Amino acid sequence: MPPPPDPHSQDRFIFHDPSGRRARRAGQFGGVLLSLLAFIVAGFLATLALAPHLPNVALQDPHVLIGLHQENVKHVKGRPLWKKITRPHAPGAKAAIKPLTIGFYVSWDEDSRQSLRDHVNSLDVVAPQWVALHGSQGDIDVTADPEATALIASATHPPAIMAVVHNARDAAFDGPEADGLILSPAAEQRLIGNLIDQANRHGYSGFVFDLENMSPKALAAYPAFIARAHKALSPLNLEVWVTAPFDDDDWPFAKLENNADSLILMAYDDHWQTGDPGPAAGQPWFEANLDKRTAALDPERTILAFGSYGYDWRADAKTTKAPADVVTFHDAMQLARDSNATIRMDDDQLNPTFSYDEDDGTKHIVWFLDGTTLFNEIKVADPLHVRGYALWRLGAEDPSMWTLLGKNYGDVPSAGLTQLAPGKGVDFDGAGEILSISATPTPGQRSLTFDPDTGLIADQSYDRLPTSYVIERYGAHPGLVALTFDDGPDGKWTPQILKILEQKKAPATFFMIGRNMLDHPELVQREYREGFMIGNHTFTHPNIGMLPLWEVYGELNTTQRLFETLTGHSMRVMRPPYFGDAEPSTPGEVDPLVKAQKLGYMIAGLRNDTDDWKKPQPAVIVQRALDNLAQATPDATRQVILLHDSGGDRSRTVAALPALIDQLRAHGYRLVTVGELIGITPAQAMPPTQRAWLSLFLDRLFFTIWHDFNLAILALFVTAIALGLSRLVFLAMLASVHKIMEGRRKPADIDPATGPLVSVLIPCFNEERVIAASVARILESNWSRLEVVVLDDGSTDRTAEEVERHFGAEPRVRLLRFANGGKAQALNKGLDHVKGEIVVALDADTLFPPSTIARLARWFADPTIGAVAGNALVGNRRNVVTRWQALEYVTAQNLERRALAALGAVTVVPGAVGAWRRSALEQLGGYPADTLAEDQDLTIAVQRAGWRVEFDPDARAYTEAPETVSGLLKQRFRWSFGTLQCLWKHRQALFNRKRPVLGFVALPQIWLFQIILASAAPLVDLAVVWSLVCAVLDHFFHPVEWGQDQLI
Repeated sequence: MPPPPDPHSQDRFIFHDPSGRRARRAGQFGGVLLSLLAFIVAGFLATLALAPHLPNVALQDPHVLIGLHQENVKHVKGRPLWKKITRPHAPGAKAAIKPLTIGFYVSWDEDSRQSLRDHVNSLDVVAPQWVALHGSQGDIDVTADPEATALIASATHPPAIMAVVHNARDAAFDGPEADGLILSPAAEQRLIGNLIDQANRHGYSGFVFDLENMSPKALAAYPAFIARAHKALSPLNLEVWVTAPFDDDDWPFAKLENNADSLILMAYDDHWQTGDPGPAAGQPWFEANLDKRTAALDPERTILAFGSYGYDWRADAKTTKAPADVVTFHDAMQLARDSNATIRMDDDQLNPTFSYDEDDGTKHIVWFLDGTTLFNEIKVADPLHVRGYALWRLGAEDPSMWTLLGKNYGDVPSAGLTQLAPGKGVDFDGAGEILSISATPTPGQRSLTFDPDTGLIADQSYDRLPTSYVIERYGAHPGLVALTFDDGPDGKWTPQILKILEQKKAPATFFMIGRNMLDHPELVQREYREGFMIGNHTFTHPNIGMLPLWEVYGELNTTQRLFETLTGHSMRVMRPPYFGDAEPSTPGEVDPLVKAQKLGYMIAGLRNDTDDWKKPQPAVIVQRALDNLAQATPDATRQVILLHDSGGDRSRTVAALPALIDQLRAHGYRLVTVGELIGITPAQAMPPTQRAWLSLFLDRLFFTIWHDFNLAILALFVTAIALGLSRLVFLAMLASVHKIMEGRRKPADIDPATGPLVSVLIPCFNEERVIAASVARILESNWSRLEVVVLDDGSTDRTAEEVERHFGAEPRVRLLRFANGGKAQALNKGLDHVKGEIVVALDADTLFPPSTIARLARWFADPTIGAVAGNALVGNRRNVVTRWQALEYVTAQNLERRALAALGAVTVVPGAVGAWRRSALEQLGGYPADTLAEDQDLTIAVQRAGWRVEFDPDARAYTEAPETVSGLLKQRFRWSFGTLQCLWKHRQALFNRKRPVLGFVALPQIWLFQIILASAAPLVDLAVVWSLVCAVLDHFFHPVEWGQDQLI
């Protein structure tokens, strides 16, 4: 006959499934669920990788020849060091082997900054136009350009800085200002003092004096002025250079050179802006003036400055006296390309030229300088061995010029002149605010013909013109205005704006952020349904100019997919975030727009920024919009007004909107959508999607899951906080009640001599280091009627020997030894041998103060009490892990135990400190072995059997807590799994009316707070971590200004 089943067998362990069927079914279910989720995600990513098909829309040619743009100065930190200017010499040679390379730099042109960035390591000297005269009393205006300063300082071989001191003002030189300075000793001294201060502050190597348009009297005094400046600056190792026009015989060239370290001859402006059309530096003119000037000058102190620009005259300039437009090499290439003009090299002047007609028939003549003109000039000048060659100015030059500079005298190469690098600027055609990239950078090609006698370039042919980015502007229709709202939708502000627009019957365009669309899908559908135009504003509102192209693709496509699933239509127009009232001016800013255009988008810009995100007064918002409209020009309209319906407090935008609509109409403007502004129908602006139903279904499913998951996490987060705070308040109130009632509830002390016998069970496994101290502390108890039973659960060390050695003669101590079977089995075997009516079980590493057993035992005078929980405290407070646990034991576990005791529903008598009535244990079959939380299991069982459980906060015990994170995690997993086992085992007690406090309070709060919310806690934690990650990303890619809740 087989033996009866062991009630404490592992086979009876809660949730144990010997067959493994449950695990297989759970695995199969989880596998199916994960596979389904993976299929949905993979399907979404597959659709995301396929660009949406947007039908092409032909826009009318803007018919404008050229439009130039300058980008605002950017600021970074940096400071160069002092640098002495020297020319390279051959080893052992006294004479320099090559001239200095000098570049004139201007801060007002982004192209100049880009040229400096590209060629700073090719320069020996940078001459920035940073010091302007301010009146004639010696005061100066200094241009701060931290970005250029940093570029120079970070160069591999930082060039010297010779700051240019000039009297240029409003595109002309202020002669009287220079006269007053030169003819006033006091003003001169003040200027020199200011220059020394600037040199000390910024580490300049000296100054270039570029004063022009002086009177004859001032010009005659100019050399002496330069001499005194040189005398003051030279002891400080500051050089003094001075500029002079190449062909003005009135200038005292020799005197100026003698009184300065170098004289710069400005070898350009053969023909000038207000003169007749002609070459900027014709070769005969250059050679004649070069011979004339150098005959009386010292080459070692002479610098030749070459031009890098050109002029665009009207053909009738001789009669109309209309000044020419200054053009860079890049501008000349664009003019020639746009007008299909043929560039030729004049046979006599050896300067390139072409002509073109404007749309209105106005004829133009262009002369410009390029790499071939510089080659010819250097070819003639090299034999003179002048000190250096300067370029006026950086940013205007033919890039091939850099292949000629910095070479040894007589070693000027021509090989680099045939290839023309793509342009690095951005060109604009048209006047509207809707942008389309019509050309991308491509290299050019030219052929050269050399004069066999002189070696000069006698002819050139531009076989293929280089191109840069060309952006065409559309939508220039005077009288039309488009209201646009960025960053929505928003649950609070967007409905208010829609209500106003509906009341005013005003059309508008909304550029939406994908993540806001996901949060408010009903607003997206409402805006589409009510006839408003909707455009793409990316998914997370990043600065796409700072993103790689694949991320730009993902931002736009994810938003597009979401819009298609919500409306069945596509968005045709997009607006990049942070466009402000600017336009892309560098290739890095254009690249993402090219990607967007390849996806089929039209790009909506704007020039009428109300800055409503700064939260000005409503009247200010209205006035800004009107002022911007009034500032429109034929070359730059301001018809697209930027407002915001999300990203922060938009109450002032809402307040301004009715008045803005009324004022615009009162001024004669008609409100339209962006689509109408550029001449496309609503069906073209938001065409029906052409995607297959499966693709739409997968996207809709994915976004639905994403949306619902976000809502669930938010709800869970809010619920967890609300429940947690409510529970804390509730427990604190109950604990306070328990504290107040403690004096009434606490039983009277019992005389240890006449009180009941207490049996102390100490199960142990390999505890030879602490077992003797633990038993000794129990014997020191002031409760004299006790017995100690040490239960050696198959220890392999000297635990038993230590007990026998220290307590072999102590009648109150007994040692029981048996094979290892676990703590519960050891306690049950010990329970069969005890004599006391009260049983106390504790671990070998737990220490009882002398009063603990007496305080536990006194409660059992009440025959209805089946168990008493003591106050467990952490005894090993050695590191951060144990100190935090000590705080938790006091504030969480014991607070909860005290609170539940006030209701008579203690759910755990801790294994570290608790007492049990032996008859109750025997009634229940002893300690349960089918859960990992036998103390909680037994506590619930005792109460279900009709016994009361109390809590005595004065019955303290000090237990050992895990000292490592891994140990703590193992302990908490064991507790959590054991709690789940107990709840499942006693599930019939849940909402059981026989034990209402246990069934309706104690057990439900365990299910809610220790199981459900504990299981969801990792999701909440992940949500917090994700929020932090998003905040970091926002800090770098979505900078917020004027408040913590606003986007721009």
